[in-house]
Amino acid sequence: MKMNDAICRPEEITSDAIWELYKLLEGLERRYMWIDMLETAEKKEKLMYLDLVALGEGGVIYDVIDDVEIADCKNEWVELVLKDIENGKTKRYSCRIKINALHNPAVSSNELLKRNNLRIADVSDMENVVFEQEKSCDDEQGPMIPVNDYTVPVRREFVKRGRKAAAMARDFKDYLRSFNIPYKEDVDMGAKRFTFVFMCDNAPGGFVEGCIWFFDKAAEARVYYNSIGADICKKSGCRNELLRLLNFINARVFMECSDGGNRMFDSSILHTPRIYLTEDEGFDISITTMINYDFWKMARYETHDYITAYCPELLDRLAPYIYGMLKNNLSIMEAISGIKTDLLEGN
Repeated sequence: MKMNDAICRPEEITSDAIWELYKLLEGLERRYMWIDMLETAEKKEKLMYLDLVALGEGGVIYDVIDDVEIADCKNEWVELVLKDIENGKTKRYSCRIKINALHNPAVSSNELLKRNNLRIADVSDMENVVFEQEKSCDDEQGPMIPVNDYTVPVRREFVKRGRKAAAMARDFKDYLRSFNIPYKEDVDMGAKRFTFVFMCDNAPGGFVEGCIWFFDKAAEARVYYNSIGADICKKSGCRNELLRLLNFINARVFMECSDGGNRMFDSSILHTPRIYLTEDEGFDISITTMINYDFWKMARYETHDYITAYCPELLDRLAPYIYGMLKNNLSIMEAISGIKTDLLEGN
């Protein structure tokens, strides 16, 4: 919900910390913030313009303990959209600062910003920053946007070895931008990575998360339930049944990927994800797919939709049965039967 014009606190926002942070950021006279992008081992801050501040909340998530429904989580957040100019192009970065409002922790606005690698800029630390005047579509003068130009050192060996990965990463980035899909870009395990969030009605917290790594020989796409879902799994006494259910899904559930009626490609089964419970004690339920770059190039639109639409939809449709069983509301056979009816019949 956008609250830029509101003068009073919305009833849905119960966290004092979130409300105070929103008021602080919305009331800034100089809307500039430093952000540490965590792209290198060394601290690398850059100045960005605060373009948008918005409030949001995900509703109350309930858990069932001994047949009693107990409120377990209510996420509330401040959403920031920051932008700068990098090497001649306007770049935008979205950041969600989130709190479980049921706990309503007493935390300062500065501490919340620090946890998310952000800090409000002072006049004194902007002296050496270059700015460029932004113009609107009707040629009106806009805000002064920080300019962050970087010289990127390129090793010939890496360019030769990772040419396909780099090309597909650029193409996928263009796709995300063209469809206004918010994302975060960084480097992880030596590979370019994009991270994103997908809104899903049935998933715990109302969303799932995803990321994709562009390794030298193939891309690894992963979409998974968020930390709320992981916590439900961690507390559940039905994890043995969960492994059996995931085994059934891997063996039987192969949904067709479609383009939502745009007729750019026919419905088909081109990729087969694997769903599993991670082994790192994180209790994440994730689906992962390894994607060959040559195949991706031949099935460009299908693969784009597979990552950003098919995988989140699959987790969303499976969520009532996975978490219904983890919360002991469904037996393993009821969960399997529900999946057969909802996902397999007529698909």
